[in-house]
Amino acid sequence: MFDVLRGILVDELQMRAEDVVPTATRTEVGLDSVALVELAELLNTGLGIEIHDYELAEAGTLADLARLVEERHRALPTEPSTARSAPRR
Repeated sequence: MFDVLRGILVDELQMRAEDVVPTATRTEVGLDSVALVELAELLNTGLGIEIHDYELAEAGTLADLARLVEERHRALPTEPSTARSAPRR
């Protein structure tokens, strides 16, 4: 999940790739309160999870943030199979 988060931070939020390492803190990469709101929205729409900016703000490092995102993603309900057998005639 860290690679997904890294991609969003670098590609969508324009963070410097060399700064986005698991041990970096939010402030070290430039994730201010506005960026956290934007990141939460990107995660919600892109991954289909429900996560809030204030939850992201509680993460100490980017690795912690990735773990939180992974936990939310694993908690998603699996979609039931849409394949159904054809009705008998």
